[in-house]
Amino acid sequence: MKLEERLREIRKEHKLTQQELAEALGIDRTAYTYYEIGKTMPSPVRLCKLARIYNVTVGYLLGVEDNRPELIRKQGAKLLSAAADPIALLPKEERRVLMWYRLLDEKEKEKLDELMRDGFEKKEKS
Repeated sequence: MKLEERLREIRKEHKLTQQELAEALGIDRTAYTYYEIGKTMPSPVRLCKLARIYNVTVGYLLGVEDNRPELIRKQGAKLLSAAADPIALLPKEERRVLMWYRLLDEKEKEKLDELMRDGFEKKEKS
């Protein structure tokens, strides 16, 4: 499968829009659309970001690997395994939060976790 086909397929599986991905990558929607129609190729940095958003390898996106660690195949149908990435099952707002979260580095994730925990504790006290 070609990169553009894989990008389109996995985006639809995760129920994300081209606009949402363009924002996450810091590009306009037209530039992202060019990735999905094969007119341009994402930079290595953007390929890595896409892989992080989808929780797959760059090799999978490029079509070098056919195995997706979070999916299993049974009788030709894709089924979510226990270790699956359930992003497609989440409400739209939660999918967007998870998409952005996956782009954070570990230090940024720790800061966000602390901020949310503090906010929750303040809410509980009131």
